[in-house]
Amino acid sequence: MSKLRTISALVAIVALAGGLALALGVSRSPLKTPNGTALGRSGQVFVMSRGMGNRIIAEFDAKQGQKIRLTNFGITSTASLTPKVRQVGNNILIDLPGGQQLWVLNTALADLPAKAFQLELDRIGLVKTFGDEFDSFSWDSEKANGVPEQRGTWRTNFGYRSPVALDSRTLIDNNELEVYSDPGFRGTSDKSFGIDPFRVSNGVLEISAAPAPEEIRPLIWNRRYTSGLITTRNSFSQRYGVFEMRARLPKGRGLWPAFWLLLPSGAWPPEIDVFEVLGDETTTLHTSWHTLETGSHTTETIATPVPDLSADFHTFTFEWDKDEIAWYFDGAEVARRPTPRDMHRPMYVLANLAVGGGWPKEPDASTRFPAIFAIDWIRVYRRTESPN
Repeated sequence: MSKLRTISALVAIVALAGGLALALGVSRSPLKTPNGTALGRSGQVFVMSRGMGNRIIAEFDAKQGQKIRLTNFGITSTASLTPKVRQVGNNILIDLPGGQQLWVLNTALADLPAKAFQLELDRIGLVKTFGDEFDSFSWDSEKANGVPEQRGTWRTNFGYRSPVALDSRTLIDNNELEVYSDPGFRGTSDKSFGIDPFRVSNGVLEISAAPAPEEIRPLIWNRRYTSGLITTRNSFSQRYGVFEMRARLPKGRGLWPAFWLLLPSGAWPPEIDVFEVLGDETTTLHTSWHTLETGSHTTETIATPVPDLSADFHTFTFEWDKDEIAWYFDGAEVARRPTPRDMHRPMYVLANLAVGGGWPKEPDASTRFPAIFAIDWIRVYRRTESPN
């Protein structure tokens, strides 16, 4: 057998945890000098976005959990990233769409596994199974006294007991200060208070939290605030898929908006928190999971620095399949982990604006009321094919 006279290219196969592999081309062209400005790190994540120009990561360590997040480049999979990554001398060069380059210095391909990248959500194969654009509010009145009967999408209490029970109207164990109201809510009175925390304006559902009138506080278990909760417990649930919301969140100490998933059976955990945000920390996104897979309650929360969530609308997304769960902010991945063993049953959607509690603390003089949790839409999808 004759020997090859030239070698046109080498392909490095990098073995990945979990049995994955990433094929990356190794450059044999003349060495290039890294060109660009330093890319800052936010926590453990280097965020590279379209329009930032050429950037350089001087020190990177995937073994310490560091990540590279690529946003607004349209890169949704390892397969689409692979051709853009190559070894140039002792450095790695990533040629990004739009002519941008990202250099990772003094790093070998073997030290940059696919799991070190946080990519954009792959929307290929998504089919919508649920959606509310909030052109109106589809309320399920549950035959509440004093209001016309309505059979809609959203119930406005947890449903742990009757609609007028305290534990259906607040989370007692969290020491929250609000009671979740609706047009038919009457507390321990014999007639409704007429406090409606829901308003639709220009296709946006506004959930409003405000101090409760002094005269009704004895009738609402001495809760100091009224607010709103919506759930699809009796109208929609789904196993696996993509769950997302576009929303603008309120600012102020003691405010606690959330978008989450639970089991219709009422069993807990598991629980997925697509997001939770503290009103006095609106530049930090909290994404969490709760499970019993170890035999006892286990939870983890990832805190991600983000733009001010009270200043504009943003999209919050959760993807769930039999193998992994992942969270996205404005289309870019911010967290990922294996799917817990007890998270393989359909779950339903909840969104609420809590006030007070052990985590967010009490509102203070700086908290402005009414506080508004503005939801542009909520959508759920299933996949007809697996993402790349």
